Amino acid sequence: MDNETLKASIVEFRRRLYVDHDLTAIDRYLHPEFRSHNALVEPGRDGYRAFAAGFHQGLPDMTPDFRHVLADGDRVVTFIHWQATHTGPFRGIPATGKKLAFETADLFRVEDGLFIEHWDIVDRLPVATTLGMFR
Repeated sequence: MDNETLKASIVEFRRRLYVDHDLTAIDRYLHPEFRSHNALVEPGRDGYRAFAAGFHQGLPDMTPDFRHVLADGDRVVTFIHWQATHTGPFRGIPATGKKLAFETADLFRVEDGLFIEHWDIVDRLPVATTLGMFR
């Protein structure tokens, strides 16, 4: 997969999954042996499906602003500014109706044209502060 195709694929995957709530995107874009290195994600495609479903339930209007999308060989990196409204239970916290904003940096590795491995860094402090986890 060339770099431009790789960049377009990651943007389409993230939009379909988090904006359109299309869980079938997981089977379309993630390798059967997919592994996320995020401690909150259970192993495999099903683990990532459950992780995404939690966002659909608690933050159904998630909107990504792709600040950077970089690709080189079998790796693609995104830097995304997310906005959402906390309208359902999320990470054990009942809906607050509060507007949230946070940043993520994600690295995906590609094998056989599918995303097989994922690492991320999430700035959780703004969300935790907005939801009252820190006082």
